[in-house]
Amino acid sequence: MPDETAFDAASLVTSAETAAGFWQMGILWTPLIPGESTRGTYSLMEQLMPAKAGPPPHVHDQGEEVFYILDGELALQLGDQVVVGTKGQLVRIPAGTPHAFAVTTATARVLNFYVPAALDLQVAMLGTPATGPILPPPGAQGRPTEEQERAFAERLHDLATQRMSTQHDLLGEYRDHDAAHPDMP
Repeated sequence: MPDETAFDAASLVTSAETAAGFWQMGILWTPLIPGESTRGTYSLMEQLMPAKAGPPPHVHDQGEEVFYILDGELALQLGDQVVVGTKGQLVRIPAGTPHAFAVTTATARVLNFYVPAALDLQVAMLGTPATGPILPPPGAQGRPTEEQERAFAERLHDLATQRMSTQHDLLGEYRDHDAAHPDMP
């Protein structure tokens, strides 16, 4: 049995201002509780997102996702319905639910809770290390290298965190699909 008192309490305290962040899809992702520190049981990330950021419909077959909106507003597609989430609201996405989101304000800041963990690993493996707690400046975010993509593909089967959905994208009008977001479909 592990010694439950053998930890450094200071290592249990973090913030989005001091934690290492990653830029991906034009978003600043900051793992506050990485899955590796919870034996993969859950992870918590803060996202700082610009207007129109967000993925098309996808599904997490094996896990739950929770958004807690700290600031701003999101349009969220849950199956074939669209809801608006605003500051102070929580949105829970059950496993197997096709979903998408798009930022409808100048910026949005949200906490994302994942059970089990894995999306934090995707961001860390494929994202560009952020140089500070800011949105990526133009040209600062690189595309993943072939080596990064290959390493992540090897882990993807084990993670089984998400797949793209055939659900019609009801939020396409909210998202930019341009050079500013090169890795967004």
